[in-house]
Amino acid sequence: MASPSTSYSKQEESAEERCLMSLLSDDALVVVLRKLSTRELLISVAFVCKRWHRLCKEYLVHELVPSPFNIGDRPWGNMSDKDIYDLAVSCSSSVERISFHGLKRLNPSLYIIPLFATLPKLKDLAIISCPLESADLEAIASQLPTQLTSLDIHSDHFARVRCYDCTVPPSEDNIVSAIHQRCFQLQRLNLDSCSNISMQGLEKLLQANQFLTSLDLHSHALGWPELAQIFQICKSLRHFSLVSPLLVESYSNSEDDREDGSFRRRYIRRGDGQTAPVRIEFPRNLTSLRLYSSPHRSIHLEMAGPVMECLRQSGMQLTHLHAQRVYNTTWQTIQTWCPNLKMLDLSHCKHELITLTGVESLVLCGLIKMLKKVEFIALPAATDVILKQLGDYCPKLRELRFEGFGQNTSPNYFLGVTDTGVVALAEGCPELRALSLAGCRRITIRSIRTIAFHCRQLKVLILSHCRGIKDDAVALMMPRLSTSLVFLDLVGCKVTLLSLQTILQYARVTTLRVVVVKLPANKIEALSNQTSHPRLQFKASTSSTRWDGFYNAVQYE
Repeated sequence: MASPSTSYSKQEESAEERCLMSLLSDDALVVVLRKLSTRELLISVAFVCKRWHRLCKEYLVHELVPSPFNIGDRPWGNMSDKDIYDLAVSCSSSVERISFHGLKRLNPSLYIIPLFATLPKLKDLAIISCPLESADLEAIASQLPTQLTSLDIHSDHFARVRCYDCTVPPSEDNIVSAIHQRCFQLQRLNLDSCSNISMQGLEKLLQANQFLTSLDLHSHALGWPELAQIFQICKSLRHFSLVSPLLVESYSNSEDDREDGSFRRRYIRRGDGQTAPVRIEFPRNLTSLRLYSSPHRSIHLEMAGPVMECLRQSGMQLTHLHAQRVYNTTWQTIQTWCPNLKMLDLSHCKHELITLTGVESLVLCGLIKMLKKVEFIALPAATDVILKQLGDYCPKLRELRFEGFGQNTSPNYFLGVTDTGVVALAEGCPELRALSLAGCRRITIRSIRTIAFHCRQLKVLILSHCRGIKDDAVALMMPRLSTSLVFLDLVGCKVTLLSLQTILQYARVTTLRVVVVKLPANKIEALSNQTSHPRLQFKASTSSTRWDGFYNAVQYE
């Protein structure tokens, strides 16, 4: 029971806050409260007082997007497609950004398209991983708000529902043409879904939006000549991504190669004399590059003549590079020509075997020594030597992952990582925001102690399949990390309900939103409804967190 003096001080503090708030105009409060995310506004700020409730209702719902930490995060995870639509309708006068993610039950012609006319301030629209046919996308594109500055229509790599294997997909120039007819102010455009956009259809759209700063494309009809043409038109590009098999191969249209109406693909190596040389120049402001032959396979930098010449001439300007190959020569190319990288993604190792022993380890260590500015790095694997190199040479590191593609279904185990490597990493990289140690079965409470002591800004910690992590490690980390952690993955750790009860002891002060554990759902169901912290969600799962590289992934600030 609180003492009278304590109660009085709380009342006095509340009165002082109300007094300060009354001095601010509505416009000033709107500016302050806009810094909070929509989810925070919907479930907390609106209940503080009538005035804040009115401001939240009338002005402050400016974005409707899923949680950056987990699409199942509350309250978004409790909403059906219809709930999201109804929320967009009720906040239509103020919404500036909206993201439809994985919609399955909303008919575009009945819901999405009519909604556009009621969104006068909409500037940023995303339709992600929605199972829509070309006709649906064309209908949506023909009714897009004309004031859009950002348009994102892509499928994430876990839900590619429209990919075509070994066949030429149908043309989707009609979609591009419809966007061109409606949008003239685009600064960011993402069309990274399996498609067959031709340069003829794309050129008019790019000419109408020459000041694009970000462009993502996925097309079976764009190769090196088209890439050179894109860079000539869009001279303001800062980020560019292209997924196309023509970057390494071509379609043969001879009668001998036809099979069931489709085309057989042929791999063409540079230097075979089958392709004319193409000269490409990076736009002056280009800092982010992603060139893939398929959704999970980057091109060989050392075998792509056009891009190699660009790297020699302008590699110094790149700060973000997605080059998910594990060949030593690719690493040497990056080390030589791209020393200013802040983000490097080498994570995918599904198709190639990588052990980081011998020459591979030496080459990667040499690369890490050159990347002193790196903040985000994803590796195909790791050892104590690699982690020590990161701790010694990368003090600005904010996010590290090395679980590799497909970790959630068939985890890789990194027996070469022990407490020695993790301790060196944590001591040398105190600015870490996200750290994945998935599959490090030999780490113990010693690693957790060092992380908790040095990495006080850590928001995301992935410990899936770390069998050396037990209840005592969770009890040790919570006092120090409870006010920074937002997402914690304990799948496969030797934790019990005691760990969850420890977390709940800090429920009133913790920032945790999602805790993933491998425990029976019926045992943790009651814990997910704690009134002390209604936003904290315990999720029962048998697989670790899904992650598919830095591309289209949230960066934890």
